[in-house]
Amino acid sequence: MPKGDFAVVYCGNIVQVDFLKSLLEGSGIQCVLQDEYVGRMRPYAVPGGVKVLVPNADADKARRIVDDFIKDSTT
Repeated sequence: MPKGDFAVVYCGNIVQVDFLKSLLEGSGIQCVLQDEYVGRMRPYAVPGGVKVLVPNADADKARRIVDDFIKDSTT
């Protein structure tokens, strides 16, 4: 898929994005982690964090899941 077909829904450390990826995939949303390997080997080399990308068609549903994830992780 061309890069424009994806939306970034979250950026964070590899532990957070791995967990979020499992939540998204469990909800039937395909996702891709950008800078995943660098984030695992040298997290300081990815200042914006590892990015979670989803297809544009699933972006709204994914953002609701991300919002719940953020809310649950901060309470």
